[in-house]
Amino acid sequence: MRWAALALAAVALTGCETSAEKSAKLEKAALKDLPTHTANGLKIAHPSAVLKVTSTAVIHDAEGTAAVVTLRNDSAEAQQAVPLEITVHGAGGSSLATNTATGLAGSLTTVSYIAAHGTTTWIDDQVQVSETPTSVTAEAGEGKPAHGPAPTITLRRGAVTDEAGGTEVKGTAVNDSAVKQRELVVYAVAADAGHVVGAGRAVLAELPAGASAPFSILLIGPASSGAEILLSAPPTTLG
Repeated sequence: MRWAALALAAVALTGCETSAEKSAKLEKAALKDLPTHTANGLKIAHPSAVLKVTSTAVIHDAEGTAAVVTLRNDSAEAQQAVPLEITVHGAGGSSLATNTATGLAGSLTTVSYIAAHGTTTWIDDQVQVSETPTSVTAEAGEGKPAHGPAPTITLRRGAVTDEAGGTEVKGTAVNDSAVKQRELVVYAVAADAGHVVGAGRAVLAELPAGASAPFSILLIGPASSGAEILLSAPPTTLG
């Protein structure tokens, strides 16, 4: 099955690759048969009036850079396919990187789902910078109204281990709905005393209705032993 290829790709990875490089290679392998990349660069014409960026964080270490954005939906209607533009800044506020280039995976430019009056956290763990970043800013565009109940995805966390390149979080995603999920992203945030200290993501090409699949997330950032690992997987296909 397609997600089995993801696991095999993880085993094959060796050498001096960073967590960011490994994550990008795993995602490419998982989505190789799907039209996941944006033909045109991201451009937000109209900022959302109901979706607010409540917090941001940028994590950087020898393994790479990850941008973490939390959004809140202030409306009584769920939103889907929300464009999200980020800019990673360096010292003095200089712009080091954005996600507006052509050819990026859709999940690196879009938030798949936010429940009515709900919050969600989105992660880009493939940010490329030439110097140490200091902050990230983000702006959400107008999404599409999402009607009806959202598919339920249950995440069962497994082992959390310290590898040579950082922390690896394993687990299982279960599709408790009758709707097959495509390009499902599992996000992981490591928080210590309310501060984000690690972040990463994994992508499952498909998760059929009623099925389960393993995932493995390589965190960027030193997740201390006392850090809390928070997992989420917003649905990507509603019906």
